[in-house]
Amino acid sequence: MSTKAEMLAARLGGNMVESLGVRLAATPGPAETPRGIPATSPEDGRTRDRLAGHMEIDRVVPDPDQPRKFFSDESIEHLAASLKKTGQLQPIRVRWNEGLGKWVIISGERRYRAAQLAGLKTVSCSFADKPLTESEIRQESLIENLLREDLRPIEAANGYQQLMEMNGWTMQQVADALNVSKGAVSKALSLLKLPEDVRERVEQGEITPSAGYEVSRLKGESAQRELAARIVAEGLRRDEAGEAVGKTARPKEKAAAERPASTTKVLHAGGARVSITWPKKTVRAADVVRVLEEALAQVRGHGESEAA
Repeated sequence: MSTKAEMLAARLGGNMVESLGVRLAATPGPAETPRGIPATSPEDGRTRDRLAGHMEIDRVVPDPDQPRKFFSDESIEHLAASLKKTGQLQPIRVRWNEGLGKWVIISGERRYRAAQLAGLKTVSCSFADKPLTESEIRQESLIENLLREDLRPIEAANGYQQLMEMNGWTMQQVADALNVSKGAVSKALSLLKLPEDVRERVEQGEITPSAGYEVSRLKGESAQRELAARIVAEGLRRDEAGEAVGKTARPKEKAAAERPASTTKVLHAGGARVSITWPKKTVRAADVVRVLEEALAQVRGHGESEAA
């Protein structure tokens, strides 16, 4: 609000004011800077985010449905030490849950756990400003987790599968969304086809994901378990596991190749089922007619001999 002196100055003019002895506060001029350097302010180019801030850590809870289930104690301890020393550099993404009356973590549970271990009273948060659908929540959480390099292979595979099911995506669309190769997605998903006990060995690191992929190429759970046991016992690498898969498959392929080619035709007539097999791959209609005529002749000849 203008002072009386300022109002008087505006009405009478500067010279008249000076002659009357009215004193005005000096108006600050532009900041002086060295020649050639433009004047700048710490606020220049700066915007403030109303969706970012700090929240009491007791008001934040993990999401029980988040895809990541394993967190390395060593990794959490290392991050907690970093938080004590340098503070929290990256916020936790949270959403409000009316039923719980809490802020639920969308992404950043590892930072949350480290903050708890470090004894922090508050955590830096990025707040979701609108209600999210279940699909949006899962997708945001999955993508954030899948972009982490330390995510376990089975967790990553489950994440890929959930994204495909929630969005109706193909493997290529998942790969594009996460900037990974389609082959990486395909090989990860193959781990989910393994028997549960073999998947557990991959999860625990006894079998590498690449070797696990080779095991998944085998047909039959018994064959997969047998090769998995060999990988653990003999320490087979991926190429060795792949060679073992090839040796297992080759005898079947060889037997199929050595088996003579044949073609079978099945006919239904007069309530009867007639099956004819030829020792060759290609059978034409004329071949069927010829065989049926020969069979009919044999039946007639057999009937005439019985009558005689």
